[in-house]
Amino acid sequence: MKKTFFLGLLLNAYGFLSAQTPTWSGNIAKVIYGNCTSCHHSGGAAPFSMISYGQTFNNRSLIKTFVSQKLMPPWPPDSKYSQHAFSRELSESEIQSITSWVDAGAPSGDLTKAPAPPVYDNLGFIKNPELTITMPSYTVSSSVDEYRCFPDSTRLAKDMWMTALECIPGDPSIVHHVLIFKDKGTRSYTLDKNEAGPGYVCFGGAGTSDAELIAAWVPGSGAFVLPKGFGMKIPARSNIIIQVHYPAGAKGKKDQTKVKMQLTDKPQRETFLAPVLNHETSMTNGPLKVPSNTKKTFNQRFVIPFNISLIGVAPHMHLIGTSIKTWAVQADGKEIPLISIPHWDFHWQGIYQFPNPIKLAPFTALMSEAVYDNTEANHHNPNSPPKEVTQGESTTDEMMITYFLFAAYQAGDERIIIDSSYSLVSGIKSEAVIKKDMYISTNPGAINQPSNLYIQSESNDKVKVSIFDIRGTLIQTADHLFAIKGHQSIALSKRTLIPGIYIVKAQGKNWTGSAKWMIL
Repeated sequence: MKKTFFLGLLLNAYGFLSAQTPTWSGNIAKVIYGNCTSCHHSGGAAPFSMISYGQTFNNRSLIKTFVSQKLMPPWPPDSKYSQHAFSRELSESEIQSITSWVDAGAPSGDLTKAPAPPVYDNLGFIKNPELTITMPSYTVSSSVDEYRCFPDSTRLAKDMWMTALECIPGDPSIVHHVLIFKDKGTRSYTLDKNEAGPGYVCFGGAGTSDAELIAAWVPGSGAFVLPKGFGMKIPARSNIIIQVHYPAGAKGKKDQTKVKMQLTDKPQRETFLAPVLNHETSMTNGPLKVPSNTKKTFNQRFVIPFNISLIGVAPHMHLIGTSIKTWAVQADGKEIPLISIPHWDFHWQGIYQFPNPIKLAPFTALMSEAVYDNTEANHHNPNSPPKEVTQGESTTDEMMITYFLFAAYQAGDERIIIDSSYSLVSGIKSEAVIKKDMYISTNPGAINQPSNLYIQSESNDKVKVSIFDIRGTLIQTADHLFAIKGHQSIALSKRTLIPGIYIVKAQGKNWTGSAKWMIL
């Protein structure tokens, strides 16, 4: 809760900081707002909608501490190991902007020029879903960990494709995690009818071989959105099963979790989410067992049999896990880093997509390494004194899983842009592309102020400059030719633009760059 609170402080500070006059204070507004527009509180509520400038000011020292230590905004993956889409990580210059503001006394600027503070609702990210499945209100009846499944019909008259999904726990304080399955059979209804009360007990999976996992919610997750053109098929007259894990201590509390989906009847690239690396079938030094007062490292391996386009990964452990890393090794020995979380935090998990899909050829080995600390030194350890921990479904048991989000490979998938803040030069192998720094003057700037993009071009360099909105929609594009290598200035047109956050991308000869641009 403390992390959520301070994220709220940062979010709401935007409404007061963006009115400041100095350039460095304007950058604070860009940092806070530009990096958090996609942040979403998993419970769908608005715990920080009423935070004021005064509250932000009173917590300025803690904000500086949390930002400087990179605890806020929360972003567990190590960006030095691999890049992932929609990163919330702040750059060193952005962190410096915030700390400089605090060190300067956290001035408010001219509050009469401040835009209205952000308004949060209880509707979540998907505002107008084509399908909403709400489980019955359920009062937890077990004093130990309980896995319970709640089936419901989609009532779809024809096959549809799910392109986005959002899970909103009814009571986030008692929901350990949620798995969402599509179900083409009727056994789940039989299981439901044979057990008193809403739903049925279902440890492990959904209790039926007809069920297929399509999404998951864990603490820290937001909406699950697939890249354009990809989707998960939801057959006509199929069911959705919501499996909720309620941990020990939840007895007597009520929950009514719901799942919202964006659907289309236009066929999409079929996409799958599977626990390819797991503690049941792919351990190389298992079983997953950590004696008390010990630290252990475990490894996993699985060889893929066909070409796939890897869209994302989702590592999962419980409380004594301290780090996890997943990578791929091609048949020729080349290593492809996928994700590293050096400081595992059970409360911040998610499905991490890549800036572009990654092609993995047949005979590529998927590898994972995880470290577990079952000592008193691990303050997340649920047992004091420590007890032996083995693999299992309970919160106090352990898991070692990496889910893979993938589709069958098609030529050109590597050039699909998932996150528009990253650039890809078409026709150039990614290893040959140089990432250059770019700078935008008068940033943030008013709609009537001129802004210029400064780049370092090559000789005879044709530079394509594109402007995207924060959702990745292309707004403008223009080509510029530079005969001489050197520093270049390009005037940015604000024609057709409105106040907001934009991504400016430049692509030249074997190089690429991007920068955030804020118009007030």
